[in-house]
Amino acid sequence: MSELPIPSRLVKNLFPIGEDNNEFRVTGIIKCECGHELFEVYESNDKELVNLHCCECGKEIMLFDAVKDGWNGFVCKMDSIDRNMPYNKVICYECNSSHYTVITTIYSQGKQDFYDECISNDDSFSIDDWVNGFEWIQISLKCGNCQNSEEQWLDLETM
Repeated sequence: MSELPIPSRLVKNLFPIGEDNNEFRVTGIIKCECGHELFEVYESNDKELVNLHCCECGKEIMLFDAVKDGWNGFVCKMDSIDRNMPYNKVICYECNSSHYTVITTIYSQGKQDFYDECISNDDSFSIDDWVNGFEWIQISLKCGNCQNSEEQWLDLETM
């Protein structure tokens, strides 16, 4: 099996599902290190920051930070986020629950492209960094109470 583009920060939390995972795309369910799969979801800056809180143990997982993740954040170091903006808790519009299963898809241009674009021009990157310079992220939410799905709740190009 080829390496998967799972960002370094999510290696312990993103568990691949399905059979279409490869160097250019991975879809997985987010799990807390305690094994639980339901989270409260918080977003800020129009979803440029997405933070999860485990409903079982309370551990926080920063799922997406546009300043640190993806091509623009990790490679280009673009910073347009107002860290003083509050986080908003995501509430199911069907049943008012705030507990979600979170499915995330990461798209990458692959290891060779990262090497050609970054490492060959900038020795501050290593080949292991390719997983953090991804090109697109999608996050889908499924309510843990009523099973209402918000497919592609976040659908963002990061380059």
